[in-house]
Amino acid sequence: MKIKNTEIDGIKITESKETQLFGTDALLLSAYVRNNPSADAAEFGAGSGIVSLLLANRGAFKSIKAVEIQAELVSLCKTNAEVNGLSETVIPMCADIRTMIPSELTGVSVIFTNPPYMKNGDGKESPKFSKQTARHEVFGGAEDFISFSGKVLKTGGKLYVVYRPDRLETLMNAFSKSGFAVKRMTFVAVDKNHEPSSVLTEAIRGGKESLYLTPNLFMTDENGIETQDIAYIYKNGIFPKKFFER
Repeated sequence: MKIKNTEIDGIKITESKETQLFGTDALLLSAYVRNNPSADAAEFGAGSGIVSLLLANRGAFKSIKAVEIQAELVSLCKTNAEVNGLSETVIPMCADIRTMIPSELTGVSVIFTNPPYMKNGDGKESPKFSKQTARHEVFGGAEDFISFSGKVLKTGGKLYVVYRPDRLETLMNAFSKSGFAVKRMTFVAVDKNHEPSSVLTEAIRGGKESLYLTPNLFMTDENGIETQDIAYIYKNGIFPKKFFER
């Protein structure tokens, strides 16, 4: 297995070049999640663990069960947790969320996920199976991840998802079907001249209808320079306050 070693925000991460390497979506997802140091959390589709590791390093949760279906990535996640001294917080689990039972995640009150966003057969397929599964719904997609989250989380539990705007209807239908109310939503775009490339959502199990559509997050300004908002996120590892509350 060919590997790549990276360091970000003080976290050393080893990834397989044969799978999808972490990118902006993963970093933004970790920054979008609210801190709750007394809570137990879980990540679905954890890969090599970057999102869980960033949150653990931030002290966001008491524990994080990093659920991943591919055994080689679970092994990398375990190694990354150990290397960064976070193995007591990040607990890798090799499992398929489509066949797991809710009791395996007893006590979890927060879930976050960056699910595959392309339907099988859509777009360009990768010759590498691991990359294919990261982008396409080979092992399930947002609907499966959200459905199982609805079975794990009790009323008041929070679910965070980063997804693609062109499949927003799929996302919203899945939330509704599984008993979630979307409470916060942020569209992310390169700049004001481009359409959003991703959307971040925070939903509550059994919550009441009340959506805060935040300002858009722009990565750069008209001169191609990173915005103050993205600079703040990169520096602090969390979104500015205006993206959490009106």
